[in-house]
Amino acid sequence: MLKRHSILPAKNCVPFLNLAFRPLFLLPAIFSTIALALWLGLLSGNITWVGVLPANIWHGHEMLFGFAVSVAIGFLLTAAQTWTGVSSISGFNLACLVLLWVLARIFLAGSNASWLIAGLVCESAFWLFSIAKLGHMILSSGNQRNIIFIFLLFVMSVIDLASIMLAIKGDILSASHMLYTAVLMMTCIITVLGGRVIPFFTTRALNLPAVTASEKIEKVTFVLMAAAILLYASKPWHDQQTALGIAFIGLGSLHIARLCQWYVLQTFRTPLLWSLHLSYLNMALGFILIGVSYFSLIVTFSLAMHVITVGTIGLMIIAMMARVSLGHTGRPLVISKLVSFAFVLLMLATLARVLIPLAGAFMLGISLATAMWVIGFFIFVYVYTPILLNARPDGRGG
Repeated sequence: MLKRHSILPAKNCVPFLNLAFRPLFLLPAIFSTIALALWLGLLSGNITWVGVLPANIWHGHEMLFGFAVSVAIGFLLTAAQTWTGVSSISGFNLACLVLLWVLARIFLAGSNASWLIAGLVCESAFWLFSIAKLGHMILSSGNQRNIIFIFLLFVMSVIDLASIMLAIKGDILSASHMLYTAVLMMTCIITVLGGRVIPFFTTRALNLPAVTASEKIEKVTFVLMAAAILLYASKPWHDQQTALGIAFIGLGSLHIARLCQWYVLQTFRTPLLWSLHLSYLNMALGFILIGVSYFSLIVTFSLAMHVITVGTIGLMIIAMMARVSLGHTGRPLVISKLVSFAFVLLMLATLARVLIPLAGAFMLGISLATAMWVIGFFIFVYVYTPILLNARPDGRGG
């Protein structure tokens, strides 16, 4: 039997660097509020963009890779210690990883090509060290169940670096397509993780019988998801609008069927649960709307994608960070009304970003959505900064 790692306080290590979730939850959360506020200033004309990367590419890249994927890596490097029994990154090594993340964010917003190249180097090194550490933990322990995450992160890293290089070359359309593909790849990570943690968290918190997933739904969902994403990724080389539309509508419908197995109706009184279920539902609805966009002149692909980027990625990340930060610092899994309000704000931001532009008020929708995102994540930062900076109350590491 696998011997689990004994979680002890790290020697000569400040609590903030005990495990990857601490800096890679807090810093990307702060960064998302700054990046979105800057994006709103650029759209409104109050700020002039001086970066070499086009502003829209920088916005999409940084909200996905600088924020969302970085949080996912923080979670995976933390969870893998529990999965494998192998010590995760901490202390000086974690500080170096975080420094690479910070430098990449600075350089990729640079105003000359040298800065972009430096950003590309830092981003590459961040990926290399993250995947190498996660791969070592999983492979050395024989934890085959989680090898999928090594593959998904590798694919994400290739897309990330390719999007930057394409933008540097001036191929903005291809860079944009790569970023949209990366969003869909992020939903793969959410699908795998969500399928494990959402029903587990739900049954554990509500003292319900373990969920037995429908094997047929699981298999068909993953097969169709792979097919839909591959079909979309290869879109520049074919014209399969009808096939794409049907694939994404079918995929969204399967995700709804999957969600219905997870006691969703019993979660309404528990914010740490309904937020996860709702974010997963948003992914299903986002897929359906992506499919509809191929047949409709009203629902655009961009609007459908923002159901996923705001309503799934944003809401699930803030909900997961809220729960994981409590669990891994030895605190009760209870959140304040203020944090629950932050979850509500992220859902309202999704509605504002999608419905108000549909009504013809594009800037109003973006402005309201940005304001609610910024306030929601500011609440997380305000409440969780002391938790993430300080040691566990029980004196253990983590």
